[in-house]
Amino acid sequence: MLSLERHQRIMDYLKANKSAEVSQLSALLKVSEVTVRKDLERLERAGLLSRSHGGAILLERLLYEPSFAEKEDQWIDEKQAIAQAAASLITDGMTVAIMTGTTLSHTARLLMERQRLNIVTNAVNIATELMHAAGVSVFLTGGNIRPNTLALVGEMAERSLEGIYVETAFIGVNGFSLEQGLTTPSIEEARVVKKVMENAQKVVVAVDHTKFNQVAFFRICTVEQIHTVITDGKTPAAEIDKLRDKGITVIVT
Repeated sequence: MLSLERHQRIMDYLKANKSAEVSQLSALLKVSEVTVRKDLERLERAGLLSRSHGGAILLERLLYEPSFAEKEDQWIDEKQAIAQAAASLITDGMTVAIMTGTTLSHTARLLMERQRLNIVTNAVNIATELMHAAGVSVFLTGGNIRPNTLALVGEMAERSLEGIYVETAFIGVNGFSLEQGLTTPSIEEARVVKKVMENAQKVVVAVDHTKFNQVAFFRICTVEQIHTVITDGKTPAAEIDKLRDKGITVIVT
């Protein structure tokens, strides 16, 4: 078993059980306790868990996820500015994916007058916003709804995206870190976003300053897998410079 697979199984176990002993993980993964301790050390350095005597404890903050309603009222000016910049990248005749998130919900509201626009989304609220736009065609995935984010997830959502190709995928995240990548508290949502990214020519991340240097439970992708970041002026200049050094386009609103 590869180390990344072991790390994911360790995190899955901790999510379900909150804590684990080295001996339990050794039996689960069928590897030595020495290997487990090395894995736990790496995961602790990544900020994903805290090692305890003889085992590890899940850091609960990684699983915290405010509701859509809570997030909608936070940093409204910054989100609207980011949304306007994102909308400016979407022109008539394009086929794009717009995933879940309060900032991207603002983006969707700015597309009502577009013509011959094809939108792929797993966000129930975004589909509802755009369903009355005469020039916009909306493809809403199937799946099970997550009340916290109004996202459709699960096997049906993933399967419905097979063979769907888009020019640009617009995604939002809960955590954005140069080291740990783009993260979310939900494995199911991460899997759907990954599926969209597989068939997108370009990936644009809409992320306000509060998400930088934050890490949630599950990684969607590394920063090297994205093309453009749209953020607000409160994001540290050092973080913006590091992204640009990696060849990523950064739009600051």
